[in-house]
Amino acid sequence: MSALEHRHDRHDDELDPIEAMSALDTTTRKNIVGVIVGHPTSTPSKKELAYYLPDTPDSTISSNLSILEEAGIIESASHERADLEKGEPYRFFQLTDAARDLFDRNGLFEEAAYKNLIEQTEKTDDIEAAEGAPRPVFT
Repeated sequence: MSALEHRHDRHDDELDPIEAMSALDTTTRKNIVGVIVGHPTSTPSKKELAYYLPDTPDSTISSNLSILEEAGIIESASHERADLEKGEPYRFFQLTDAARDLFDRNGLFEEAAYKNLIEQTEKTDDIEAAEGAPRPVFT
């Protein structure tokens, strides 16, 4: 049985630090976490992730988001698509509290540094609108 399969046997608020750190074994996953940490609301949509990771195909972002979610590093929340205008983001991602705590204990993904990187990035009107979109409630 893999480490990811064991995740389902634990309580949702538990995070296996070894599994979590192992999930960060690719540059793409580290970059996704960095964008989440640096995002103005710390809850980017996939559209925003794709903008900040322009050399990463959407399918790669999607598959890596799934791995990070399975490992307990991130969680997602969505709006009902019927309630949105065409082109508005509906699914958003944030770090779990347990992952933020793990990263803080180990000096990883320091928020100020990543926020500075995102603030320095030139943004299109479309991305500024996406950043200003209302976020769903994460439970």
